[in-house]
Amino acid sequence: MRKAAAWAVHLYTGLGGLIGVMALLLAASGDVRGAFGLLVVTMIIDGTDGILARRVKVWEVLPRFDGASLDNAIDLLTYGYIPIFIMANERLLPHPFWALVPAAALLYAYGQVDMKTPDSFFLGFPSYWNIVALYMFWLEPAAPVAAAMVVVPAILTFIPTRYLYPSKNQILWRVTWPLVAVWLTLLLVMLGQPQPNPTLVLFSLYFPIYYVAASFWVDYRARRGTLPREPREPGRWRRFRILRRPFRRVRRRP
Repeated sequence: MRKAAAWAVHLYTGLGGLIGVMALLLAASGDVRGAFGLLVVTMIIDGTDGILARRVKVWEVLPRFDGASLDNAIDLLTYGYIPIFIMANERLLPHPFWALVPAAALLYAYGQVDMKTPDSFFLGFPSYWNIVALYMFWLEPAAPVAAAMVVVPAILTFIPTRYLYPSKNQILWRVTWPLVAVWLTLLLVMLGQPQPNPTLVLFSLYFPIYYVAASFWVDYRARRGTLPREPREPGRWRRFRILRRPFRRVRRRP
């Protein structure tokens, strides 16, 4: 039963990669809204599969299958290459060659051994190029602004600043989780509309703004050695008894 549960978690992770390929096909055929909708779904999978993996302890049950490597391969696709393709293909950038800027930053980010720190933070801009591309698609900024929207995050990739890791961070999670849940729901609602309300699009920027501000605050406190800790276990899982009980039974069986 433990092996079945572990493989189920890996299949759930792999589903994000398959959905990512579907998003690429939709983007290539011109259905950009559909592509972004699927990319939001992959974000939901990416934000929840790690929680399941840690509960099942997949690395103990299936030591020869590296779920972290699978997750990184999928993230390269869904957070990086597909959004970069959309930016170039849909002429969201001043020139298609501007796509080389996020592509180079992406390669550097995933080449770092400490891209994800031991204390559960991202180091440098965490390659959220799907979010950058989505707001470029909605806001249709002027060429100088569009260039800045890829240059600034690319530069931040090379600066070792801590950024929140929403599915793992041990600080601000009580605020971050509800905010990100509402935000992802809002994105899906707007992507279901041919022309989303501009006011709603601007309102949805609340989470990217919160994320950057909270990350800079966390990094500042960490550098000063005054970063508080908020325990997440076991109290967090008491709110999710439906998820907790099946894994408890699996863990106890020989």
